[in-house]
Amino acid sequence: MFVRASQKSSGGKVYQYLQLCESYRNEKGQPRTKVLVNFGRLDQLDRKKIDSTIDALLKYSENPVRPRLSDLEHGRVRDFGDIFALVHIWGRLRLTESITKNLRNAKIEFDAAKIVQAMVINRACDPTSKLGILRWLETVYIPELRAADVSYQHLLRAMDALIGIKDEIEKNLYNQMIDLFSPDVDLVFYDITSSYFEGDGPEIAAHGYSRDHRPDLTQIVVALAVTREGFPIFHEVYPGNTADVSTVADAVSILSQRFSIRKTVVVADRGMISESNVEVLDKAEFLYILGLRQRKNGEAEELYQKNLSGFAADPALPGLMLKETERDGIRYIQAHNPEVMEAKRLCRNERVEKIEKEINALEKRLQRGGLSEKDCYHKVKKAVEDRHMTDYFTPKIEDKKVILYRNQAIWEREQYLDGKFFLKTNLPADEYPTAEIVKNYKQLQQVERAFRELKDFLKIRPIRHFTDERVRAHVFICVLAYLMEKIVEHQCTALPKPLSGRRALSFLSRLKAIECTVGDRSVTLTNRVDDEIRAILSALGVPPVPKNLPNQ
Repeated sequence: MFVRASQKSSGGKVYQYLQLCESYRNEKGQPRTKVLVNFGRLDQLDRKKIDSTIDALLKYSENPVRPRLSDLEHGRVRDFGDIFALVHIWGRLRLTESITKNLRNAKIEFDAAKIVQAMVINRACDPTSKLGILRWLETVYIPELRAADVSYQHLLRAMDALIGIKDEIEKNLYNQMIDLFSPDVDLVFYDITSSYFEGDGPEIAAHGYSRDHRPDLTQIVVALAVTREGFPIFHEVYPGNTADVSTVADAVSILSQRFSIRKTVVVADRGMISESNVEVLDKAEFLYILGLRQRKNGEAEELYQKNLSGFAADPALPGLMLKETERDGIRYIQAHNPEVMEAKRLCRNERVEKIEKEINALEKRLQRGGLSEKDCYHKVKKAVEDRHMTDYFTPKIEDKKVILYRNQAIWEREQYLDGKFFLKTNLPADEYPTAEIVKNYKQLQQVERAFRELKDFLKIRPIRHFTDERVRAHVFICVLAYLMEKIVEHQCTALPKPLSGRRALSFLSRLKAIECTVGDRSVTLTNRVDDEIRAILSALGVPPVPKNLPNQ
């Protein structure tokens, strides 16, 4: 049914007539138009009568609103586009089914999967505290979830339920990711980080090596394994005093038993190396690429030399020079970056110049009698310590002169190590060239990026929970949010201008759910979908955005 303005000629003039028409097909299947109502000449119509006729008909209509700007009132405007996309991804990962299935024997009288979904989406879009989520829910439109139906206790109880089924959820997610995205699990990147507590933490909180440079605070240790694409496979939360190397055996067991990954290359950084860990990897028949500690490490020290003899450039890795040696079937690779070497040497020389300048001033004060030898010595020592050069120099005062004795062996060693990193691998040389080993190791930055995202945007910290299980649940929610964002980024690589997950979600947040009222009738509408939003939603495989949404 439609309205048209037909034209008729009379007396040399053309007149327009307004008609209500309907299209149909006759017995032969031919398209025809039937005029239902003639409203008369367009130039003689009373517009107010048209409005009153429409108003009268609307009483019997299923559509509660007609677009008359004078009658239309806007209510709340809520974020919708980024929520809509993440709900779609949540559905593709079958997370609701997975959570519901694994909680089928739990006595929970509310929809725990829906509450977990809200917490994960909040963490991906606008991270806040659990109490803050209740306020956030008032500002967003999540299909089939009313803010008034969610309480703080729902959030906490959903967290308690979620962490109890963590291993099953991770396994189901992994299988679903394999089906949807076919991630490369021939390489698994593994690393750990720490996150501290401000104030008293739970029992799991302990003092340990702080990667956030806050040794004064208790912390937890988080281990994470990701695919080459950056998709998280699993994570574990350990007490804050857990040593890096002690987590590797757990990681190997989880990969081989929980995920049935039998053949893979484990890529890990220098903090994970120990003889026992290599034995664990060998026993599981895992291949590996491991970073070597450059200092206080026997294997690395055997690679030291005084020059770059044997190093060669490789066109596959511009800017790097490589050297490989083999001992007892194990390959050792040294990678050298001349630019990094030069930057480190300049930095070291600048520190030495500052120390010498400060020492010259102190020596003059000493010789004038304005400073005792004891005070002068302590100030010189502090000047060396402040520049982190205590390994290089030993200060002494002789005949009112300050002398810095250089440790030549350490100086030469550090000059050699400038711009270098060392790798150890059991991958066969005929299948994996030197340059490919280095490339794969450099992709360990995927885990580092994941940790940065968890800390910087997803705000794993501050951790406001005081039981071990809720701390673990909080970390799990952050990891799930990172997975959702990573999937957005992965799918948006197909765009003419690829977008990061964060940027894509920012664009999508411009799509809003708008409450509109006319009289006593209301409807929730979405604003216009522009080309950028449409392209992102298409890349994500999201169905067309509905113009009308159910009222909440």
